[in-house]
Amino acid sequence: MKNEMRIMGTLGDTKVIWDTENEDEVEAAEDQFDALKEKGFKAYAVKKDGKPGKEIKKFDSEAGMIIMVPKIAGG
Repeated sequence: MKNEMRIMGTLGDTKVIWDTENEDEVEAAEDQFDALKEKGFKAYAVKKDGKPGKEIKKFDSEAGMIIMVPKIAGG
């Protein structure tokens, strides 16, 4: 099953796609997730049924879609 992570950035969003049955793709997506979390990004799992998602702290390869949002500075 294909899943995706959307990374919000200054130039729009970047997609990372992985197949849950492909260990290399899952590992690469998890590595990217962890690197972004270290930079202060927040992660949200989005439900496919249209119901609101929730913030997640750990990578979930079965999440369907994960949205990564950069740290937002207030002023």
